[in-house]
Formats: sequence, structure tokens, C-alpha cells
Amino acid sequence: MTFQAICERWNALYARLSSILIAVGSMVRGLPLFMSARPQTPLRVLCIMAFDTLHMLRHAKPLPKLRLRMLAALLDFGACANAAFDNKDCCRHECRITLQLLAEAGIRSSVVEYLRRLRDLESGRPLPGGDYRQFQKVGLYREAVVRLSLGIAATTANRNQCLDEGIRATCCDADLNILFRIAMQCQIIDDVLDYSKDMSAGLPSFLTASESLPQAFELTRLAALGYADDRNLPRTADVFPLRSALFLVSTCTKLVILLGQTTMTPTAAAQSTGSRNVKVKGYTFAAGRN
Repeated sequence: MTFQAICERWNALYARLSSILIAVGSMVRGLPLFMSARPQTPLRVLCIMAFDTLHMLRHAKPLPKLRLRMLAALLDFGACANAAFDNKDCCRHECRITLQLLAEAGIRSSVVEYLRRLRDLESGRPLPGGDYRQFQKVGLYREAVVRLSLGIAATTANRNQCLDEGIRATCCDADLNILFRIAMQCQIIDDVLDYSKDMSAGLPSFLTASESLPQAFELTRLAALGYADDRNLPRTADVFPLRSALFLVSTCTKLVILLGQTTMTPTAAAQSTGSRNVKVKGYTFAAGRN
């Protein structure tokens, strides 16, 4: 092996170790968020850590604390908005307060645009139950919602791009594309765990998209493999922590799908079908004017 090859390998190893240390530093900075009022779930804390890591890799400095708080409020608000469109329990008073905080932070126009697009997606979402084509429609709907949510988060974190640029980045930018793949795997896990609730409420998900539950599990398994496939992703050092996270989440998704297949019997699936009618409410809490 030549001296130049040795230097290249050493530089690659050094860069990879540096990116890991940056990711660890972002995790340490984000630990207090687990004990704070916002965001309200550990998964949202991990999302903030990911965006802080990306900011550190791109700009060699962490996200400002004010922007971290904005991201936390935005993620909670997005979850509240999704719950409202799904007719699930949510505190609309808390939503209004969070929206006011985001408006005071100067991103009111982006949030209102996000809500408008989310309402359009939810009002045109596909019905559960159907064949392979229906499964594809539900998958595209799920992807559109995730890209929109990641897009508004990226817009808030960067503050130098519009919502459309943030959404496009989930396709074109390697790091945000990996985050998209991770988010889709988390969505699949959520769909498996909430299958009975989604079926009884008539909500579209990866598992409710098919009339046959065994077929739905198989199609969902294939979809998860597609999101986990990283062969076309760059192997540069700056995305190594995200690639590692994708591998871990993909492994967890496979296990959840396998457990779901072994525990959900056809009898249990038949008992949980319930009504398939879907009624989508409009945006019911105040968003103000743009």
C-alpha cells in the first residue's frame, strides 16, 4: 500500500470519527430537552438532535438555543395539527398557544402555509382497504405528509430557504433524504402499533391500506426494505452518523413488522375492522392571517 493510500484511509477514518463526535455532542446538548415541556415526546427530541447535528456538520456550529426552542414548538404543533385532522384527542388551546409562539418567532407565514398544505393532503387522503394500487396511494400520501413535515422543520432550522426548498431537499440532499427514510420507518412502526385504532377509526395507514392483513404486512415489509436500502446514498463521512441511525431504525422496523405478523391473527384483524368511513374535518383551530 502506498503512502498516499494510507493517508487517504487515515483522513477518511478521521473524518468519520469527527462526524461521530459531532453527533454525540448534539445528543449531549439535547439531553435537557427530555426533561423540558417541549417537545413532548422523545422521538421529537431525537429529531431536534438530528437537525442540530446537520447544522454542526454544515456550519461548524450548533443551532442557536432560540431556534432549538422554535423546532420543539413546531414539532409539537405539527403533531397537534395531525391529531386534529385525524379526529384524535388534542388540546386545541395548547395548539393556539404554540401557534402564537411560532408567530412571535417570525415564522407565521411558513406555518400557515404548512397548515394549508397539510389540510389539502388530509382532505384528499385515500380511504383504507383495497388492493396493491390502493396501498401505493396510501404510501404516497404518507410520504407527502412526512416530506411536508420535514420540509417545514428544515426551513425553520436553516432560516434561509422557503418551504418548497425544504421539501425538495428531502429528495435531493443526502442528509435530509436519510432523515426522510428514517421518518418513514418510524411511520411504519407507528402504523403497526396503532393498527387496531387506525382500522376502527377508518384512517389510512400502511396496514389498513389492504383488505387482506397478511398482504398488507408483506407490502409493508417490502416498503420498509425500500426505505432501508442505502446503496444509492453517498458514503461520505458527514452522513455516517445518519446512515448508522438509519440502520438501527431499519432493524427495529423489521422486528416490529415480524412481531406484528406473528401476533395479529386473522380473527383479531376481523374483529378490529369496524367502520371504514372517513370524515375529515377542516382546520378548526385559529391560524390567523398570513
